[in-house]
Amino acid sequence: MIEDILNLAQETTPEKRHQLVEHVTELFVNGADSYQTEEITLFNTVLEKMLPTMEREQKKDVSEQLAPIDSTSTEIANQLAREEIDIARPMLTQSKALASEDILRLAKTMGQGHLLAISKRDNLEPKVTDVLLERGESPVKQSVAANSGAEFSDWGSRLLIKLAERDDKIRDAMMERADVSEADYEKLIAQMPSEQQKRIREMRSQNEELIHDLFHKASKVVASSKLERKATRIDSKAVLKEIRAGQRTLGKAITKLALSNNLLDICFLLAEMAGLEQKYVTNVMVRYDATGVAVLCRALGVDNTDYTALCKARAMHNKQPQSTVENWINDYQSLTDRDARRLLSFMKIRLSSLESEAAA
Repeated sequence: MIEDILNLAQETTPEKRHQLVEHVTELFVNGADSYQTEEITLFNTVLEKMLPTMEREQKKDVSEQLAPIDSTSTEIANQLAREEIDIARPMLTQSKALASEDILRLAKTMGQGHLLAISKRDNLEPKVTDVLLERGESPVKQSVAANSGAEFSDWGSRLLIKLAERDDKIRDAMMERADVSEADYEKLIAQMPSEQQKRIREMRSQNEELIHDLFHKASKVVASSKLERKATRIDSKAVLKEIRAGQRTLGKAITKLALSNNLLDICFLLAEMAGLEQKYVTNVMVRYDATGVAVLCRALGVDNTDYTALCKARAMHNKQPQSTVENWINDYQSLTDRDARRLLSFMKIRLSSLESEAAA
């Protein structure tokens, strides 16, 4: 069967080859999760054989369709990743068919457009970010700093802190990361204009008590919170998968759970999306103030309407009046996205420091 298809690919007209590529790609994409190894090999072999004969637009289409498919062959992924940037971008930004060594080699040899695409991958190892920071121009460096899935070597971290002195975008991005040390975070604040420094330090000071409460009291609060998982048809793990795939917003999921008074599953979603232990999120959920919940929701992009639904469910659980809900909503409207992301970053850094101190 493989030989027959390969022979057909060689002997047909350009129009027929174009149609064959479309058909094979469609079959591959639609059944990638269910095919056996032999079938996957067949599709990859056909496409590898026909790749040199494809026109630009078809290569672009194939790259876009195969980039999310993990069973795409390394050969196809590498060939497309070395094409002009409009063709290569999907593979460079998301293909898991490219091994770490492939990404590193591409980062060392390709141009700025390719480096920028690589900098947006979900996960980047320190050896790759080192190359991107060394070879990349400002847009690449800024993108690396803003990528929460990028890991830095000691050299990379020092370089970015230094670059932040004259690059506001890098500084702002670094101040929203949770893998910055407290000492480096202080250096970043010191680089800001005096008025901004003052405001950021005031925000940190106001949240320090909350962070200490979270660390020292979280387990006790969780044990006594009486939060229960309500009987609903909503599968929170399935919802989380949809949110991460961009098929559903976190805010709409929160509203749906809030209408069922299911605060426990909301804690689960917020914890997973924020990268915090669930005990900390449960703690802020059942507190009588809304500071911690507001920071989490605003930093994660929850809009005012969805936050309102959550506030009503929280007030009902805590037996607080409607006037309290209105105050929470007013405070939320005055909290900016950037300030919330910075506060969440600081919260995670401080909790990590406290955990390290406790373990020492």
